[in-house]
Amino acid sequence: MASAFELNTLAEMAVLNTVVHRILSHLANAAPDPAAFLTEELKFGLEDLAKTNYWSVSHESQNKIIEVAKGRYSEIIGGIRAR
Repeated sequence: MASAFELNTLAEMAVLNTVVHRILSHLANAAPDPAAFLTEELKFGLEDLAKTNYWSVSHESQNKIIEVAKGRYSEIIGGIRAR
């Protein structure tokens, strides 16, 4: 059984994921070329993630975290269906 802290953390992550997905969906649909917007968002988002530095996390763990984050970010962007 997950602790209350773990459940709350996962709930917060689910909410943030949903909010970001909905905002990006609306921005893509408002763009003149939704596909180009999403392509650019993916490119720059992955570049920003590559620059992430967690000072309190070992370099090895940090690389693993960033790789997982890049995959998740790509899934979010790839899952957006512009109208």
